[in-house]
Amino acid sequence: MSDRMTDKGQVTRRGLGQVLLAGAAMAGAGQVVAAAPVADPVLRDAALRGLALSAHRGDPVSARQADAAIARLAETDEEGSLLARLYRALDVLPAGQHWRAHGPADAETLSQLHEMVREARSVAFRYRDLEERETVRMVYPLALVHPPQGVKLLAWCGLRGEYRQFFVRQMRDVAPGAESFAEARMALLRGLVEKERA
Repeated sequence: MSDRMTDKGQVTRRGLGQVLLAGAAMAGAGQVVAAAPVADPVLRDAALRGLALSAHRGDPVSARQADAAIARLAETDEEGSLLARLYRALDVLPAGQHWRAHGPADAETLSQLHEMVREARSVAFRYRDLEERETVRMVYPLALVHPPQGVKLLAWCGLRGEYRQFFVRQMRDVAPGAESFAEARMALLRGLVEKERA
């Protein structure tokens, strides 16, 4: 069994500590930059997604301006910069109708997940993977992205002790958990961005 999880699929202190230390090291000289206060998280998220999609508009000038804005964000809003990079890598314009073949994500589930991401609260759910195997998960939800295959939740998974992506349409019985991971959020986001870069 991984030292990052318990037999109930919860992240252990030691496992999460390893992620936090790695995130601090990535921040440079062991300094962790706190997230900037956000007055309107919904407006901010919409703006970040707009910046991320600029490369798909066929306007190289606009794309360069968005790149510069995302780079400048790192100085004042590291969390925003990390999210914009994740959205740019994974939040693409739909290519054809692939996601329609599987059906859309449930609106109520999406509403819950958006709230848990904003609040940095754990979330529990049943998940049926592509091989039709069902597991019970407890995750720290980090971001929702929209690839052509359908909406995905990017999260730190307690069961696997690592980052995972979950199709929202495959999630059932979604319920907020009791755990807050607000203090670990930035380190987890840094680790996720680093993983996607690799």
